[in-house]
Amino acid sequence: MVITRFAPSPTGYLHIGGARTALFNWLFAKSNDGLFLLRIEDTDKARSEMKYVENILDSLEWLGINPDKEVIYQSDREDRYKEIINKLLEKNLAYYCNCTKKELDFLRQEQQEKGIKPKYDGRNRDKNLDNEPGSVVRFKTPLDGKICIKDTLKGEVTVNNEELDDLIIQRADGSPTYNLTVVVDDIDMMVTNVIRGDDHVNNTFRQAHIIDALGIDRPIYTHIPLILGEDRKRLSKRHGATSTYDFRKEGFLPLAMINYLARLGWASGDKEKFTIEELIHLFNLEKLNKSSSIFDYKKLYNINKYFIKESEVYDLYKEFLYISNEFEVLGEEKILEIIDAQRDRCKTIREIADESKFFISDKVQIDEKLRDKFITKDNLPIFDYLLKSLENQNNWTLEAVNDLVENAMVDLGLKLPEFAKPVRVLLTGSLSSPSIDKTMFLLGKKSCIQRIGVAKSLVT
Repeated sequence: MVITRFAPSPTGYLHIGGARTALFNWLFAKSNDGLFLLRIEDTDKARSEMKYVENILDSLEWLGINPDKEVIYQSDREDRYKEIINKLLEKNLAYYCNCTKKELDFLRQEQQEKGIKPKYDGRNRDKNLDNEPGSVVRFKTPLDGKICIKDTLKGEVTVNNEELDDLIIQRADGSPTYNLTVVVDDIDMMVTNVIRGDDHVNNTFRQAHIIDALGIDRPIYTHIPLILGEDRKRLSKRHGATSTYDFRKEGFLPLAMINYLARLGWASGDKEKFTIEELIHLFNLEKLNKSSSIFDYKKLYNINKYFIKESEVYDLYKEFLYISNEFEVLGEEKILEIIDAQRDRCKTIREIADESKFFISDKVQIDEKLRDKFITKDNLPIFDYLLKSLENQNNWTLEAVNDLVENAMVDLGLKLPEFAKPVRVLLTGSLSSPSIDKTMFLLGKKSCIQRIGVAKSLVT
């Protein structure tokens, strides 16, 4: 059975690159009727925070990337790591090292001055030192030969063992290090496929040595190229939003994110929009790209706009409430109507919220330039006509409001822009809103009358 895993460290919000890694692991497991597991690598007690754990869990749930078993926390497995470290010590595959920081700094400086690649020189490798305060445990990396990693994307990747040093697997405080814990966890979780960023390739050589020393078969490796910004540098905050949290707060839909991330390094012909079921059916490792992908925010906005139009309005409503609670006074039914009216015009849920704030209160803020241009004596006949018509309007349906608008334009001899622009400005404070009849209908009769009255008082 195929078993994949996603293993983030809770030292920050879930990066969009991490979300893509989780997605690829999840899709590969699902496409092979396998298991997708989640492991929180929280052994770095100084940097790990519970708020980041919660963010990772919430972000993956939002995307629909759910693990098939309970989440594993490395902080709960320290006894297991010590068991393996002791096993390596007993088999003479690891040793205690009492080198001080000062000693190692001097060694590094000396190597740099000689133009040698800095690495630990193994000076305590064969001394059989005891475990003293301040000692670390180092793994005995083979001194000769090569280590070869078979990667489904990169092919065979080889490095000479002499380029690697004896890595630390237990710190002076007794805590295990990353490369040791990853190996132990993957073995215990029976992970068959490790799919992760290619910035881990150097770690993979070290981890493979530990796996081999323990006499366990290696998993199948796939190292995917990193996501880059438009300047072809690693995607970071300077390019824009980078965490899954940022994109959700910006108003992107989970299905839009899944679609964009899936195509960011993988392809199935020219098809760009998928259902989840289609992605699971089509996904495979053979179609992964070997080169880095460029994160295109403009393309993401376009995909999000598509899914805003195509999604069920209630799904938009859930994201709308996540972004803003200002509209709760209007009630669920009214909010749903507003979202449905605005969805064809907006690229994000946040844009829908920002463009709809005029529905919340009758105290409309009108831009001074728009006020001077449209709230004028020349337009008073429009305001007076509307006010009288609204006061006599008892049937408040969209069709009735549409008839009211049509009759007003005929009676006043106006074309739609001549009528709609000043009315839209007095009702919304801007020139941007749904059609004028729908805007009036959603605001309601009482609100329209009140706003026209305020606009008339502004005419000088």
